[in-house]
Amino acid sequence: MIFQVGDHSGVYCIENAGHARVYYVAPEATLIDAGMPGKADKIVSALANIGVQPLHVKRIIITHHHFDHVGSLWELKRRTGAQVYAHHRDADYISGKRPRRPPRHFSGRLMHTLMNFGFTRHVPGVEVDQRVNDGDRIGGFTVIHTPGHTPGHICLLRDGYLFCGDLLLATPGEFREAPHIFTADLATSRASIRRIAKLNFDVICAAHNPPHVFGAAERVRELADKLGMIP
Repeated sequence: MIFQVGDHSGVYCIENAGHARVYYVAPEATLIDAGMPGKADKIVSALANIGVQPLHVKRIIITHHHFDHVGSLWELKRRTGAQVYAHHRDADYISGKRPRRPPRHFSGRLMHTLMNFGFTRHVPGVEVDQRVNDGDRIGGFTVIHTPGHTPGHICLLRDGYLFCGDLLLATPGEFREAPHIFTADLATSRASIRRIAKLNFDVICAAHNPPHVFGAAERVRELADKLGMIP
């Protein structure tokens, strides 16, 4: 399933890419993240529904190295020939040069071990063509380094749309932190949320919730204020 977020925005949400959503942005011809392993066919099929063929895709920007965001990256790069962009601190995890570190929380380490015997062992490494840093411009996107969930987690800001990866969960009831068991450094992640709360944007496009199109920045500020009261 693919749908446009907002009116005439050129931002499309692909919901059948597994546990994490993939976004396509025109006219930049950019995919944001690459979904779960084995989802390349569904992503390509969704793009075809809006008239986008694989060779139309110019770049794939990865918000962070977790397997549900890079699972189909190898196959998508093979089909599209697109350049892969990611923060330099996550690039070696994406390429496979460095093993993914298990979370510090015991439950997260257990989940990490189980996934290594399942999905993650089937995720081939992919070289990152362009290693990005905080403040870099990629087409119409501004890169915002938001470490914590992973060392090289990034958000992307474009024309009032914030693509936030797994920095937070933008649920209808309230915005919340990502589950702590999957976050490498909780204090750093909270600092990243506070940083995002200072930005101006209208829409937030998170990986694990539908896009939130009204008052998104204010909701992030509410979450940041709440986190500021936590010792």
